[in-house]
Amino acid sequence: MRLASESRSTQAAARQLGISPKLLYRWQQAQLVAEVGSEEVASDPEVRALRARLKRAEQELDILKKPWPAPA
Repeated sequence: MRLASESRSTQAAARQLGISPKLLYRWQQAQLVAEVGSEEVASDPEVRALRARLKRAEQELDILKKPWPAPA
């Protein structure tokens, strides 16, 4: 699940792991339902869009946390 969340493509992550992308999508959906507590909320397009924005913001923050090279 970590590889899929860090990857830009769930399909690429599934290929790398040697499993079916459908299986990985099902695992992701099950994890989301467990986190929000409801399948109805998990399938809400607004919730999905907000989770995607949060993932992107977390990735950007991780990039900004990396040390900058010292000026030459």
